[in-house]
Amino acid sequence: MDIVGLGADRWLSAVGARDLYAMMRHQQARQLLVAENGPMAWSGPVGSSMPTTWRRHPGLARAYEAARNAVDAVALTVGRPGAAAADSADPVSLRRWLGSALTLLGLAGEEPWPARPTMPRRPVPMTSWTGATYYGFRKPSGARGDRGGHADARDRMDSATRREFLPEVSVRAYRRAVRAVLHLQQRTEVLAAERDREASVAFGKARLAYLLAEEDFVACPATAAFTAYYVARLNMRTEFTSGRQARPMDTLAEQLLAAALTASTCRPWVLASVLTRWSVLDRLNDEQCGRLMGLYYEQLAASARALRRVYDVRRDPTHMIVRAGDDSSTWNSATRAFNQARTGWLNLMRGLGYDDVIEASCPGKVPALVAADVAAWHRREGRDQHADVQVWADLPLPWDVVLGDDSCPAELVRQACQRHGIDPETTGWTQPYRQGLTELPAPARDLVHGVTVSSPLLARVLRQIGVFSGQAQRR
Repeated sequence: MDIVGLGADRWLSAVGARDLYAMMRHQQARQLLVAENGPMAWSGPVGSSMPTTWRRHPGLARAYEAARNAVDAVALTVGRPGAAAADSADPVSLRRWLGSALTLLGLAGEEPWPARPTMPRRPVPMTSWTGATYYGFRKPSGARGDRGGHADARDRMDSATRREFLPEVSVRAYRRAVRAVLHLQQRTEVLAAERDREASVAFGKARLAYLLAEEDFVACPATAAFTAYYVARLNMRTEFTSGRQARPMDTLAEQLLAAALTASTCRPWVLASVLTRWSVLDRLNDEQCGRLMGLYYEQLAASARALRRVYDVRRDPTHMIVRAGDDSSTWNSATRAFNQARTGWLNLMRGLGYDDVIEASCPGKVPALVAADVAAWHRREGRDQHADVQVWADLPLPWDVVLGDDSCPAELVRQACQRHGIDPETTGWTQPYRQGLTELPAPARDLVHGVTVSSPLLARVLRQIGVFSGQAQRR
């Protein structure tokens, strides 16, 4: 969205308008300058912000169709009604359908064995019959059945039981249905994990703005200008530094927020979807506050499930540094979403007067995994890991608290913070986190693997040949 085209300069002070136009001229000059330099036209920043799209699971249309046809054939033969149709892209709907299908086929509704991975993360060197070396994917290892793969060897009905409960159903039709249903059950668990990962990525990028209807977003130009600018600030990439990262709220965003709150067409619901300040929450009615509270907790639960799946129980919680084999991308995107959803939920609970709920259940923060080179940089400067890591290690796992498998009262958090010399109120452990410093607006830097570059065109060429990746250069 072009906030200059919306007329944002009308709502800004002279300093704010100057900063806005300075960033606009900087962006236009970079694009025009590089576009005139021949065939390698460059139309935007190399790495100043996150990608505008992310991987999304398309659903299980083919697997569901195969399972539904096989189960309907069995149900038709025995004269029973088939299960209600399910949405192949929704794991909750698929699980509901699977419950009916498993009951019909006489299978237990227990959690399925994990699906066998079909390929490793990276290609490995292989030798061809001529002796030449090439890179390819290994064939999947591991047995089928009870140790992975399509687990069709679970306790099926024997022939006598099948003839009693499913008369006139052939062995082939029954086993076909069993294989299709169990395969779909495994795939549904993968789909559920992907939906949680997608929710974490989307919330980390845009808070709840990705759930807004377009008509609500564009109803108030001032609200749309702040929301677009603030989400763009949220999407700025992290820099490779031993210091602090840039915060999303700057002086220009503060002015846009003030203009949105004073506009006659203000949409507080849109503002609260990205920013849960009490000045915004005061403008919502009780129904909107309750709905927003539920949405933030659902995002918190989705991030909690993603963290639970990727967490290694053998990890030392006081050593949050990336190791070989860690899925740091999933972990860090989930921690980002979890901590931001936690802040929004705490803001809502404190702002609405539900302090007793927080006192009874106050899940802790989750630290991100730090790259080993950044951790070494910290040690070289005489610093250790962030003090929050020690507090998180002393508390119950936050995702267990959110999902109801453990308890963590606020008093327990205060005691852990006191042991490590941390103020739980000002550091966001028992109170919502507050950005202590308002940034000055500045054009987003061009980054490659977190490193600022002066020439985006040269950086693009170097990145294409693998200079920045730390791996062997591609030919």
